[in-house]
Amino acid sequence: MFDADVPYPAALLFASAIEHNSAAMMAFCERNSVSLAPHGKTTMAPALLRRQLDDGAWAITAATTWQAKTMREAGVDRVLIANQVVVPAEIEWLARSGADGFDVYCYVDSLEGVDIINETLAHVRPARRLAVLVELGIAGGRTGARSIDDGLRVAAAAHASPYLALTGTSGFEGILGPMDDRLPRAGVEEFLDQIVELTHAIDASGWFEPTPEVIVTAGGSAYFDQVVDRFSLVDIKSPLRIVLRSGCYITHDDGSLHQVSPMGAAPRIDQDEQLVPAIEVWGVVLSRPEPTRALVGIGKRDASTDGLLPVLKKVRRRGSARIETVPHNRAVDINDQHAYLDLDADDPLAVGDLVGFGISHPCTTFDKWRAIPIVDDDYCVVEIAETLF
Repeated sequence: MFDADVPYPAALLFASAIEHNSAAMMAFCERNSVSLAPHGKTTMAPALLRRQLDDGAWAITAATTWQAKTMREAGVDRVLIANQVVVPAEIEWLARSGADGFDVYCYVDSLEGVDIINETLAHVRPARRLAVLVELGIAGGRTGARSIDDGLRVAAAAHASPYLALTGTSGFEGILGPMDDRLPRAGVEEFLDQIVELTHAIDASGWFEPTPEVIVTAGGSAYFDQVVDRFSLVDIKSPLRIVLRSGCYITHDDGSLHQVSPMGAAPRIDQDEQLVPAIEVWGVVLSRPEPTRALVGIGKRDASTDGLLPVLKKVRRRGSARIETVPHNRAVDINDQHAYLDLDADDPLAVGDLVGFGISHPCTTFDKWRAIPIVDDDYCVVEIAETLF
């Protein structure tokens, strides 16, 4: 990565960190008898999706139908679309793909959504039913039925449809923050318990039948330990598959995710399974215009800024081949192409030095690069992870 012809800024991924994180997450799932359908939108990189599937992921999660199409073209055989699909052309694609042996699931959260799917599939007359999960949501939040009663009405409509197979229940707890005087974990527990209650009510009504197994799914990257804990209370007569959808674990980060992950800075599970950051973005010091200010040539076009700003971790000084690990120094501002660092006046960082940053929130770093080198611990490139955003 430090050859003379490498242009900067440059993002990279450590192969050893990816291998460690993937093994740690799969060990957690296996120990707790749950399945993993990691959110592929995090990376949209076939090389990493293949790694996750090879290591035992049950499926890959998509946010949109075009992502599902892209994953299908990349060789993924089972995709969970964690969203509503209400565009007729997209519904038709789901129906055609299902006939080709591609396992695909999507959500429903309203009677209108069920009606749109029914109207579309009445013209297509698919060879098999489209598998759907009822999504429960949070008042004022994103998609999902707003109450258990609303969810039951949607479930009844899906069960009555000649074109749908009601396959499970779902939700996303990751948007929950502090409420009143309660910590986020209290709201997460309450919400997950509502999904459990909805699942029990649908099962008691017989609306999952004749689905071969019932899928109950939640779990972003912050509270998947709680998901395992609360979903262990699901007690239904149908075969059950609990599915986590955590996606950011594969690369982790040096920011907000590291602070909240059950395998992050304050592990809530086995210490041996702590995740490690796999992403670095390297740039060059462009200017030291004042004694306490340095400008580095990375910006919003190169690294995510929707969590915490990038943090300086490493320095390769001009004329040296040695990489120094330095005390973490988080950027104080960032523009399109510049990161601002506040330094001590006697800090030796100089114009022309190469610096390596850790990032916060992998999703919006990956989508800035068409290809990211995967390197060994000596920074030699061993593979290229192309992205398909």
